[in-house]
Amino acid sequence: MKPYTYSKQPAETRKLEFDASKSLVTGDSILSVAAAMWDGDTDVSATMISGSSTISGTKIYTTITGGTDGTTYWLRLRITTTLGEIIEDDLKIIINQIGK
Repeated sequence: MKPYTYSKQPAETRKLEFDASKSLVTGDSILSVAAAMWDGDTDVSATMISGSSTISGTKIYTTITGGTDGTTYWLRLRITTTLGEIIEDDLKIIINQIGK
């Protein structure tokens, strides 16, 4: 996984898919994932992450919602693998209201 930039509008609720296959060594798999959303130093996970992240094979699904127009957030995924590795990736999320 690589850090990327994702844009959404404030009213949208979107399920994001992350493919961790290139981050896993042969024989390893995802054991668990913890997702957190940050606005600078403020943890906004409770208001911007809907439910828990889910795992299907090498893919992780996290649903994000809300956000303030013109604000940039960071979604952090911390993955624990069955071989004990910790993989951490961040996604830059920009909230932009388009139109009125």
